[in-house]
Amino acid sequence: MGYLFLSLALFAGAAKGFCGKKISGFAQNTTSAVLLNLFRMLLCVAFSTLLLFVMGDATALVLTKQVVIASAVSGIATALFVVSWLLAVRKSAYMMLDVFLMLGTLIPMLLSLFIFSEPIGIRQWIGFGVLLVAAYIMCSYNNSIKPALTPSSFFLLILCGAANGIADASQKVFVRTAPDVPISIFNLYTYIIAALALALFFVLSPNKERVGFQKGHTRVALVYLLMMAVALTANSYFKTTAALYLDSARLYPINQAASLILSTLMATFFFKERLTAKAGVGIVLSFVALMLTNL
Repeated sequence: MGYLFLSLALFAGAAKGFCGKKISGFAQNTTSAVLLNLFRMLLCVAFSTLLLFVMGDATALVLTKQVVIASAVSGIATALFVVSWLLAVRKSAYMMLDVFLMLGTLIPMLLSLFIFSEPIGIRQWIGFGVLLVAAYIMCSYNNSIKPALTPSSFFLLILCGAANGIADASQKVFVRTAPDVPISIFNLYTYIIAALALALFFVLSPNKERVGFQKGHTRVALVYLLMMAVALTANSYFKTTAALYLDSARLYPINQAASLILSTLMATFFFKERLTAKAGVGIVLSFVALMLTNL
């Protein structure tokens, strides 16, 4: 069952990435992008509320300590990931993001190892190493490499990877500490807190740029944003459900590896980006890592 839910999460994640690519240039600066993501989180709140009623979980709304802590960490980490990702891209660090997102998977892996006693075998460590090499190759396959990383760019990359890893770890904490609470409730609280955190960042951000969006593309962008919010809600729900069945050493590296492969193939077939030899090697290594992780 775990792999079924993970497959659904990956499908939703690929759809989210496709929509994100379609509207990537709609916001003209970081302030506008933060505002756009705030709207996306509010849409996720709406869809999570709908999911709550569809699943019949509305009567199970609770605010226990375990639920509040896991949801708060998940929501804040999600907001921090969005902001650090945006700033990292603005600082020309985009090509290295996948490497640090891969490193971020160490957080749920180690937490599950030391807190929940989930074992990590030698083959899984080897698979993680192969996956890290694949991520490095795939994120650098484009020949238009940006300038060398600055200290601030490096810090943002660390922050981005850590925030993503913490958000993943919070899913595992939730399913382990509050197994009787429906996942739809965790989803809802996560997006409420993420929206509040982004709103706070938007209001308190120093040197705020003037909000600006591409004219003539608003209707199309809103449609993709709506689809993206649905996909993000589904991705979070199914990945958290998969955490009930799969240990962290399998779930999060597999998720990141498959996402790397899908995003590269999507860029090739839907956005006509050239698949180079490096990208091909990265895909093969990612597939090898998937096999090793599942042995």
